[in-house]
Amino acid sequence: MNFRKFYLIVCSILSVFMFLIGTLTLLYINFNTDTEKPVDNSGALIHDILNPLKVVNDDLNVLVLGGDKVNNNTDTMMLVNFKPSTSKVSILSIPRDTKVRINGRKAKINAAYPTGGGELAVQTVSELFGVDVKYYVFVDTSAFREIIDILGGVDYYVPVDMDYDDPLQGLSIHIKKGQHHFDGAMAEKFMRFRQYNNGRVNQYYDGSDLKRIDAQQNFIRELVRQKLNIFYLTKVNDIVNTVFSNIETNLNMSEVLKLTGSVSKVQADSINMLKVPGKSVLEDAWYYIMDSQETDSIINEHFRNRN
Repeated sequence: MNFRKFYLIVCSILSVFMFLIGTLTLLYINFNTDTEKPVDNSGALIHDILNPLKVVNDDLNVLVLGGDKVNNNTDTMMLVNFKPSTSKVSILSIPRDTKVRINGRKAKINAAYPTGGGELAVQTVSELFGVDVKYYVFVDTSAFREIIDILGGVDYYVPVDMDYDDPLQGLSIHIKKGQHHFDGAMAEKFMRFRQYNNGRVNQYYDGSDLKRIDAQQNFIRELVRQKLNIFYLTKVNDIVNTVFSNIETNLNMSEVLKLTGSVSKVQADSINMLKVPGKSVLEDAWYYIMDSQETDSIINEHFRNRN
């Protein structure tokens, strides 16, 4: 079992929706409150650039990818939509086994990035959902533990005992039901947990990726609720250094600047977590077949731009 599912969303939400905002805010303050220094042309230029970009009304779709940069895999794929006009964020988790066509051949969607990089991944997702996706962000999973620790951990209630051991991976997960303060290592174990050694199931875990997605979405929602506030701007430099040493993206600073005025209004309860509806089917291999009608309804409501 590799590191999977939603490590990237932690990095993307915190970096794009908090830390980059913080960096820009500090930059903006420096240029507008340093009255002791004469204002030169470069300062005036930055001021002129920032002012008209404080708010943008265009919806933005970004494909968020997470995986192991060394092995060039993507265990996490999510389509993220940000609506500046309402400060709402929709996050659609795409099962990695979703059946698609890549270069005219049947494949699983997580093969798109290893085959053709971010551009092919964006093209594949755009064609699958019939939606305009221009940007992607790939984040290496190694940043996850560091970010949680930098933020001082996360308080989280675990709804059920979690027990799993895999000696081949050196993986041992034993987390008791109840309230916990997760450091990076413990949060990683929670995010990786999917099944019990004895095969038992419950309402929270049945061995499937879909149940694990539910658990991880709940964790991310709580993480954002606790950390998406101005007090964590003091952590900007440390987190930016961690995140940006582990990402690949075609988003440029200009696009980031355009988002900042509206992103600062995002609240945890305005983040909508979704999954691609469908079912697993055995063909020549196991594929996840999305329900086209239900998926199109979700895409229409949350991901098609209405500018």
